[in-house]
Formats: sequence, C-alpha cells, structure tokens
Amino acid sequence: MPWNLLLAGALLALAWPAAAAASQLVLANGDRVTGRVTKRENGLIYFHSDVLGDLVAPADRVTVVETPPEHVSSRSLAGLAPAPAKAPPPAATPAGYSGWWWPWWVARPFLVLKPVVTHWTGKVEFGYDNELTTVRTTTTTTRIEADRTVGPDSLQLKDVYLYGSSDESPTTDQNEFDFRWRHQLDDRWFTQANTSYITDKIRLVNANIEQEAALGYKLFANSRQTLDVGVGVTGQYLNATGVQKGADYLGDIFQDYTYKINGRYTLSEDVSADYSPDRRGEYGLTPLGTPVNSEALNYDYKFHATLQGKISEHLSLNLHFEYDYDNAVLDAAARSEQHITTTLGYAF
Repeated sequence: MPWNLLLAGALLALAWPAAAAASQLVLANGDRVTGRVTKRENGLIYFHSDVLGDLVAPADRVTVVETPPEHVSSRSLAGLAPAPAKAPPPAATPAGYSGWWWPWWVARPFLVLKPVVTHWTGKVEFGYDNELTTVRTTTTTTRIEADRTVGPDSLQLKDVYLYGSSDESPTTDQNEFDFRWRHQLDDRWFTQANTSYITDKIRLVNANIEQEAALGYKLFANSRQTLDVGVGVTGQYLNATGVQKGADYLGDIFQDYTYKINGRYTLSEDVSADYSPDRRGEYGLTPLGTPVNSEALNYDYKFHATLQGKISEHLSLNLHFEYDYDNAVLDAAARSEQHITTTLGYAF
C-alpha cells in the first residue's frame, strides 16, 4: 500500500472523535453533578446520578454540559485549527452566595436544584418454620423495612423480631430496631447516624441502646453495585442480667454492599464491629455453682446477608443469614448466635 494512503489512514485515526463522556448538570453556584438526562418536560430537566439518584431541576436555572469529543491539537484535516469548545454561560449568582444551600434566615431568590423527594417505601416479611423430628422445633420471623430519600439525605427504618422454640422451650426471643440517617457530603463522602434498640430474653439482655455517629466513604457505585465503608464512635447503654449496668463508648467500623444480579435477584450484605477499651464486670455463677466476679472485654460484631428473589412486582422470597457475637453477654454459650431464615415479603 502506498505510503501516502498509510499516512492518510493514520491522520483519520487521530482525528476520529472519542466517545462522549457522561453529561454534567451545572448548578448556579458552579457545582457539577455527573450522570445523564432522562427526559425534558414542562420546563424541567430530569437527571439521574448514580450517587444522588434522580434529580429534577428547572431548565432555566441549570445547564447540561456534554463533554465534547477530543480534537486534533494542532490542525484539522482541512488545515485549519479546530474551533475551541464554547463554555456554558455562567448562571446568575446572587452576591454572597458561596454554596448549594441558602441560609434559612435569608430569602432565597431562586431555586438552584430540586432533588426528588420520595415517599416512604419498604417491605414487610414473614417467615414460619415447623419441624417435627424427635421434638417439635418452630421458628417465627417478622421483618419490617422502610426507606425514604430527601435530596442528599436517606432515611432507613428496620425492625426484626425472631422467636424460636424447641420442645415448647424458647430458644430465641429477640427484637432489634434500627433507625439510620445518612447524609451525602459529595459523590463519595457521607455522614451517618444510627440509633438501635435491642432486647434479647434468651441472652438476658433487658435493653441495649446504642447511638452511632460515623463518617463513610463510597468505594464505588453504579447501576448494579454499591460498596460503602466507614468508621465511627458509638455510645452504649446496657442493661443485662449478670453484667455491669451502665453507659460505655465503643469505636466501630462498618461496611455494606448491594449487588443487583439481574432484574429479579438482589444480594445485599453488611458487616459491623464494635470495640471498647473499657471492660464490663461480670457477676454470676460458674457451671460448678461458684460465684463469678470478673472483667470481660466489651466488643461485638455482626454479619448479615440477604438474597432476594422477586416473584412479582410486590411479592418476594428472601433468604437471610445472620451471625451475631457479643462478648459482653454473661453466658459464654449464648454469646454467639446464628440464624438462617426464609421469608415471604410484600413491598409497599
């Protein structure tokens, strides 16, 4: 092949435009949100961000920027320098405005961005198992979960009640309530506050109240997978039989992961661990009946994984695996618990 044809092919390859990048929504204060436009309707722009979710903004208050294709840096094939890409015109910004949020005591002259505010949505689950061998073993599970998003804030409520018996003697009787508030600082960083209340009659925990304040980081997020990690501090009030009663503080780490396998199956998993440098006094009896007065390390860790399979738009079949260890429980045999439950869920 003649050398001039080879040279022309090389120039064409260099001049071929690169694939367009994702769109950017430019706010009035200059902040940018990466994602894509889903539709334009009635003077509004509907925009989807993998991190912030679905947003709605007035078309005359924001600018959508498509990253232009790369051009030949020196000259085009026609021998002329390519025209520079035009920057979007800056939106009018009132004097003294330096951030997204406007002070509540000052009248806001315009709406920069209107995040989607969702109603409460969630799921109710119920599971029952009755097994008859030499003894009758029954297990009952009730779960309620509800979520809501308000701009950069996401709220989550969870309540789990587990009850099990063997030969009419209770083997599991526990209830756990959690409320989590998570606030996105930007595309990656977020703060988190989690309040939990736990009772467990088998492990003799009358009340375990915990309040966590944490800082988290989103390692990655896309339309199918999300992975978050974080560290924090937890204040605890424990009232349990045979263990020193009162308040304590613990350092904690957490991690949660969600993977949408396909349109029908979703795998979710979360891990948390707490540790306190302060020990808790234990008071009770040994198996031989002698009094015990010792100090136990105060730490615990939890693992929970769920595989959800959608049956219909509202019905789902859920498989849960839970492992919980609490070293502050008096009875060493009851410090660890493991549950595998199957539930039928109804989404609302």
